[in-house]
Amino acid sequence: MVSFTHRPETSALRTVVRRLLEGLITAWAAVSVTFFALRLAAGDPLSGLLSRGLATRAQIEALRLSLGYDAPLHLQYLRYLAGFIRGDLGVSLYTRRSVSQEILSQLPATLELALAGLLIAVVLGFVLGILSAWKEHHCAGKLSILLTGLATALPVTFTGILALYVLRSGYSYLPEGSVRPIQHLVLPALVLGFATAGGIARVVQAGLRDSMRKPYMLAVQARGIQSGLRYLWHALKPSLPPAISMCALQAAFLLSGTVITETIFARPGLGRLLIDSILDGDFPIAQGIVAVVAIFYTLSHIIADLLSFAIDPRLRRRA
Repeated sequence: MVSFTHRPETSALRTVVRRLLEGLITAWAAVSVTFFALRLAAGDPLSGLLSRGLATRAQIEALRLSLGYDAPLHLQYLRYLAGFIRGDLGVSLYTRRSVSQEILSQLPATLELALAGLLIAVVLGFVLGILSAWKEHHCAGKLSILLTGLATALPVTFTGILALYVLRSGYSYLPEGSVRPIQHLVLPALVLGFATAGGIARVVQAGLRDSMRKPYMLAVQARGIQSGLRYLWHALKPSLPPAISMCALQAAFLLSGTVITETIFARPGLGRLLIDSILDGDFPIAQGIVAVVAIFYTLSHIIADLLSFAIDPRLRRRA
């Protein structure tokens, strides 16, 4: 008798396709909500040009006709969706450059900060989660639980301002020329990483505690592995897939969370560009940034699913 089984590659491919479809729906919903919210809340996107003296009324009317803003709102929406599908995010109302060029010019600074913050969040989250579960009744475990609670409770605004105050108080103790790189990358990354590590630590802590109570850990102990790193690895491995999923979720939050951090630390990037575009009424820029964040959210979850498939064979069997 021939048995039909799904290969791991097929399960992974189905997961990627499903995530891509979900990502398309997420991007469409995010772009649609942003499109209507900006226009219904702020009104005419070209009125800011007239109030700031950047264009005459005749020039604004000509620009309105060229951009199609004289059409009904539903037609503007359909035209924007058609351009979005083609990869055309529109043109900035102020710089007259394409939205893609504006985003690409600021994207490296944001990715630098987000990746540095993610690295700190993953390392710190796993360390705090492991210590709080493995050394629960020791001083290290109690301190880890306290730090996890602070990371979860304190907002980025508070920790960012506090970090800036501490840094400025210690200017006299730092070597000359070392303040700028600390203030513009290291400190913002630490603030972002600490704020994001709390969620990762809680997932690792819960998974590790649950694994240590499982019956299979008795078999691990029966093989002579009573403690140490090997014992910890056997307990930690089953809890890695949910921890990886949380890391992917926090990675998407990091990219969007740079809005506050870049504003506090006066860094260039998508966060400050988004704030400026909303305040200026530059709707195409704001819509493009929201679309980029939605796409990044989808890609991070696809990578997390593939890593989970590679680590845990139970996921492949379920798929």
